[in-house]
Amino acid sequence: MIDLLEESQRLLNEVGSATALVKTSQGTALAFEDATVLGFILTYNDPAQLLARWSADATALISENQIGLRRAQYKAWNTYTVFISSAVATYGEMVALSNVEENLTGTRKIARAGIRDGAELRAALLPLLPIQNAPRLEAIDMMAEIKLRTTELPARAIQAFLSGAQESSVVQVLEEEP
Repeated sequence: MIDLLEESQRLLNEVGSATALVKTSQGTALAFEDATVLGFILTYNDPAQLLARWSADATALISENQIGLRRAQYKAWNTYTVFISSAVATYGEMVALSNVEENLTGTRKIARAGIRDGAELRAALLPLLPIQNAPRLEAIDMMAEIKLRTTELPARAIQAFLSGAQESSVVQVLEEEP
């Protein structure tokens, strides 16, 4: 089991977000901000506690930090409150967590339970993370690749094309082939 606030801080710092643990009237929360989003992450012992307290906790956080949120100006529309628990939710709790996320009053919301490792946390925080870059591919031999993929064309035409011959020469070779 991981410390959700500590791991959230590590993950967000890794992608360039500024983070800080902040004391609130509800306990400790993780404040985060980058060029496009900002918000708070709150952790709970179990989904029942999360569902019972999320609304009051969000209201208090916004109230306690309203001056900073107003200074965010254009980013204020992209403020998140994240409510997470490592305990697994029942089916009914999962439905209720979905309803929390659909509530757009005040901030955008992420509400997840059953987060036990870094991969599950990363998946939960995906809306806050930058778009991941495509994997880097190894260099390939383009000439060999073209030869491999052009089996329908005559070998002479492929060779003429790959040798850098004039377009008219390649067309002539294609016309000569049966």
